[in-house]
Amino acid sequence: MVSEIICFEILKMMRGNRATITRQWDDSADSTPKIDYADNSITVGGLYQPLLARYDLADIESAMRWLTVGGFLSKTEWGLRGPWVHTLTEKACTIADAGSFSDEDKKLFYRTDPYAVFIAHQFNKDDEELVNYIKDTVLEPNGFRSLDGRAEGLEEFRHSILTKIQKARFFLCLLTCRNALESGSFVSSVWLYQEIGAAMAFGKKPLILVEKGIDPQYVGELQRVYEYTNFTRSNHPRVFKSILQKLQIDLESALIPLPDLLLRGTQPGAGC
Repeated sequence: MVSEIICFEILKMMRGNRATITRQWDDSADSTPKIDYADNSITVGGLYQPLLARYDLADIESAMRWLTVGGFLSKTEWGLRGPWVHTLTEKACTIADAGSFSDEDKKLFYRTDPYAVFIAHQFNKDDEELVNYIKDTVLEPNGFRSLDGRAEGLEEFRHSILTKIQKARFFLCLLTCRNALESGSFVSSVWLYQEIGAAMAFGKKPLILVEKGIDPQYVGELQRVYEYTNFTRSNHPRVFKSILQKLQIDLESALIPLPDLLLRGTQPGAGC
């Protein structure tokens, strides 16, 4: 995956920067050097050295390739075999001044929606409050889109749910008590375990929220393999708010910009 963060940082570094190239016409001591300039440009060393202090070389190279192929970078050259520098195109200057890539450009960075969260849950009235809290209080006010498996008809359901799971970067499963066992504990819907399997097949890292009361043998394996959090009907607001931090950590580690709404909320002085 090409990093949108690195790509935009390159544009910001180059916008307004003047690259200076000094050339000596010959080797004689009294030869007057010629100085050339290029606006919105930078030398290879001037570009890579500060970036290498924060990013891997392979990530920088991928970003440079993406910017070149996308028509954001060109070269300013002096002579057939003379020196050259990287230069922003007019398109790139517009993006740098706007402060972000266009929506169409952003689609080229990601194979999945980086801000979409698929929520696997039971469709019953008992769980509506839990699901709505996750959607309306935790995710959507902070710039994340929530998806679920709601669809009409069995075949449409099967196709729709797999498409949604594949499209979303994040997979969240709400395991709530459903059927009582003789022991007095509960199991959740078998459909939810199947959705977890589908998420794993698509390379997701499921985040599992498990209601107190579910029999340990039905979540013990999950606890060892996936990120796993217990909750109760009384403490779910506090527990569910921790979801946001986990999503933020994942985006930052993948060098994906935080959603604008979440970013504003993390600034000093921002409200809770």
